[in-house]
Amino acid sequence: MGQTTDSQQIKLPDRKAITLCEAVTAFVFGKASDALEYLVDSELETEEQRAKAKDLIKQLRSAAYAGHVRFRALKNGDNPADGYKDIDHLYFSEPRRLRWENDEIWSRGRDWRDVHLDRQGFEALLRKMDVSVQQSSDADIPGDQKIYTTGLAGRPTSIHLVLPMARDRLDAGDYADTQKTFSEQLAADLAKTEPAAPRMSPKAIRNNPEFRELWRRRKLPKIIDPS
Repeated sequence: MGQTTDSQQIKLPDRKAITLCEAVTAFVFGKASDALEYLVDSELETEEQRAKAKDLIKQLRSAAYAGHVRFRALKNGDNPADGYKDIDHLYFSEPRRLRWENDEIWSRGRDWRDVHLDRQGFEALLRKMDVSVQQSSDADIPGDQKIYTTGLAGRPTSIHLVLPMARDRLDAGDYADTQKTFSEQLAADLAKTEPAAPRMSPKAIRNNPEFRELWRRRKLPKIIDPS
């Protein structure tokens, strides 16, 4: 029997890695949303949309187990500054709960957070599902692109970029007298060195527990010039 429905067309972020929430919302709504945006607008979800999301999650699990779609994430409890880990395809041989609304994967508890998947593999899966992706002029820019994580409740964050900057400056004794001023400097440095990354406010940096621990433990005593 032939298919009579038109091919669905969606839009994805112009990155090599996209979040799990972005993948599902693009498929369901036609355009990707981050977790925070989805949670704010989730009352718009219908039974048909929930069914589409459920179907895609099923397809993603199978594709991940087959190694056709690669997943990367932060292991629960890991420091974001240590970077993302590839999730072995055999991990998906057992039932896993893809909590896509929060970019998380659970089994008996939360195993992975800030879950991203390879856009190229995802596009291949979509083509098999008769879904095409709108291409933009810079969608295929070569070279590595950083993953920009999602924080609590899916809020976009670049804390994994800020923490190494903070650590390096603290180790070198290059820091301000107050945590407030230091966080302001780091926020400005992030905007300058990583213009494509989500912005972070100084307050958001100071509220991060890893940053507070760095400041508490690794802050070196200032050398007072006797002259």
